[in-house]
Parts: sequence; structure tokens; C-alpha cells
Amino acid sequence: MLVFERFLEDNLFELYFSLKNEQSSSSKKTYQHGPYQSFYVRDPKLRHIHKASVRDRIVHHLVSKVLEKVFDPIFYVHSYSCRRNRGTHKGVAAFAKMMRVASKNNSSPLFVLKCDIKKFFATVDHKVLFEIINERIKDPDFLWLLNNIISSFKSEYTVDENTPKGMPIGNLTSQFFANIYMDPFDQFVKNELKIKHYIRYADDFAILSNDETYLIELIPRLEKFLGEKLKLSFHPNKVEIRDYYLGIDFLGYVVFPNFILPRTKTKRRIFRKFDKKIQMVKQGKESQESLNQTLQSYLGYLSHANSYKLSQRLKNQVLDC
Repeated sequence: MLVFERFLEDNLFELYFSLKNEQSSSSKKTYQHGPYQSFYVRDPKLRHIHKASVRDRIVHHLVSKVLEKVFDPIFYVHSYSCRRNRGTHKGVAAFAKMMRVASKNNSSPLFVLKCDIKKFFATVDHKVLFEIINERIKDPDFLWLLNNIISSFKSEYTVDENTPKGMPIGNLTSQFFANIYMDPFDQFVKNELKIKHYIRYADDFAILSNDETYLIELIPRLEKFLGEKLKLSFHPNKVEIRDYYLGIDFLGYVVFPNFILPRTKTKRRIFRKFDKKIQMVKQGKESQESLNQTLQSYLGYLSHANSYKLSQRLKNQVLDC
């Protein structure tokens, strides 16, 4: 970042001309996506992040804006990942409302099929992704640029160079490509299977029904579409059907008929980290401002659940600090 900013004007002009050249079929295409910086983060599970250069991230933002204009209007309304005016909190609120409607305001049985796709970002098939994009995008220069970005990364699941797989976790384009990649699945669920109550966030989705047997029989049909059309498969340990009235774990919260709670593991992690932060402040290793910022972050998460007592407990810990 600092190196790019040091000669910001020159670097932006260089990037501009490399992209401008590629807009003309008579010009040599000079832009090439650079390598990634690789590192691990725990959030809370271990994730392998690949970070693009500042130069390439600028291109990602420009590309994502164009893709958003083209694809967002056709996306399924209850797809909540990486979309304007969507996100996890709105997804949870929509899920809770959907369950109330499907259960006829908690007056009838309701079951929820929850599924997670195995190694989604690492196993996205480049050829399939580009074919889906090619159905909507016709400009050859923009298609070339998209292919440049897509082919800039291959995961360890690429066993044949002719069938590259994977998108880097960390790219803005990866988040948007994920929605494009899963759109055929959304259309299959809504238009072919005619499922009324369905919601998705990236590769995590849920289907609601009053009939548990129907959901059981649905699983192989969903698996078949994913395997044949998108070259994906379910995570074997993350396909479950659960009674709505027992609470449904979705997007970081547990949704019950009349209230929403934070996950138990998340609560424990919050208080463990907050206690550690307080000790750092007492030892002079962290500032009070940093502690307050952490507090506001946790209160923001808890504000989307019925967790008044937990919020007060966190506030009291700061007062006692």
C-alpha cells in the first residue's frame, strides 16, 4: 500500500493505460494480474487468505461495480452475501421472518434443511464460472479481463491444468463471483423445484418446509444438480434437518420462534477475548480507546439478538476496569 501510494499518480496512470489498451482489439493487452500474498487468519476457524496487490485490488473494485450492475438485478431476492443493502444481519432477520411465515406464525410444524457446500471457494470450477458469466457479458475485452482475474489463482484442488479450480478468499471479486456461480442453483431451487421458502448466504443455505419427509427426499436432487451443473458437493457433516422450534443456527445466531440468541461458542469467545483485552489495558499494553472500540463491535453483534443481559455484562466489565 505504502509503495503504491508513494508514486500514486504515476501508478494510477500506468494502471489506467494498461486497462485502456485492453479495451481496444487493435491494442496489445498489457494488464496482467499479479501474484498473491498468502497468510492464515483464525475467524474463528483457520482460513487461508490470499491477498492481491493494491494495483489489482483497484481493478477488482472497478470490475465488481460493473458486474453488480449487470448481475445484481437478476439475483434471487433472498441471496444475502456481498450485496448492497443485504449482509448477515439482514439475512438473519429475513430468515426469522421467513420461518414465522412458513410456520403460520408458529402455529404449525416446521422443519429446516440446512446445507453447506464442501470447500466451496477452493473447488469453484473456472470453466463453469466463465460459461455462466459469458451468458450475460458479451464485450470481448471485459471478458478477457475477467478471465485474467479468474485464472490468476488456482487452489490445491486443481488436479488437471485443463480444469483449474478455486477462488482466493480475500478478493472482492471472489465474493461476487460466488453469487454468480450459485445463481443457477438459486434458479433451479425456485423455478424448477418450486420451493417457496429458501434463503442463501454464499455457500450456506436453508430450505423450510412443514413436511420433513419432503426435505429428506429433496437432498439427492439438490446434490445431483450441484454435482452435474456446478461440479460441487455437500459437506457430509453439514447437511441437517432440524425442527424449527428447537432453534436454528444460521449466520452466527440461533433463531427460535420468538427470539434470536448469539451462538454459545460465540458468547464464550467474546467474553474470553474481552477479558484478555481488559487485562492488556490494565497492564498498559492496550489503550482505553482500543477497549471501547472492541466493546462497540461486540455490542453491535449482540444488538441483533435478544441479549440485553449479555450487553450489560460487557458494559459493566468496562466500568470495573
